[in-house]
Amino acid sequence: LTPTLLTPALFTPVWAADAPPPLSPAQIALFETPHLRNLTGSGTLLYGYRREGPGGFTDRILVVVDTIHPNGTKSVSFDFLSGQHHVFFPAVDDFAGNPLLMLFLENDVRQMKDQVGIAAAYLRNRIRDAFIDKAEITETTVSFQGHDVPARRITLVPFAHDPRFEHLPPLRAKVYTFVLADQVPGMIAELAAETPADPDSGAPALGERLDFTSFTQAAPAQASADKPAGNQP
Repeated sequence: LTPTLLTPALFTPVWAADAPPPLSPAQIALFETPHLRNLTGSGTLLYGYRREGPGGFTDRILVVVDTIHPNGTKSVSFDFLSGQHHVFFPAVDDFAGNPLLMLFLENDVRQMKDQVGIAAAYLRNRIRDAFIDKAEITETTVSFQGHDVPARRITLVPFAHDPRFEHLPPLRAKVYTFVLADQVPGMIAELAAETPADPDSGAPALGERLDFTSFTQAAPAQASADKPAGNQP
């Protein structure tokens, strides 16, 4: 991931396309919505991670809201997976959307590039373009704090008609899922990318999924920590 990809000025154009407005409903929901608006204090968003297929594992991802600016935007840092699976992403500032979406897509593109040898820019552009007119949005619910809350499910099959994937039918059938819920902190309830198995080649099914787990508010600074040094009573 290049640092410029996650700068606020380029956040929307890179993935939401540089076509003139109006943007599609999927673009608006994913790239023009201030997902972090329901966080009124700094703290840590925790997401569970599961990779399915050969070498599958479970892990966690931390999205840390370090600072809230007067205009409501946030300074955000990341701890994306752990141990040998850890992936570095630079911190971002002045963000209103949840940058986890960008990290998830970039990590997915990197893995596809390594798997099939197609340039990351090409893969990224196909996903970006698919948000314009190939995304489907349905109403659904997710479980949050023991209750079902309203949510929107956005699904995307960006490579379905791409001739470069003619000999890679599993990738042509790859499905991306994004679930957003207003009541979930950070609004991202689930992100997933699923590639079906290919019986002809014997390639197994592959999948990645992130699920919102919790938001832990940062403890307020102790007053004593700000007390100037001086004579003690």
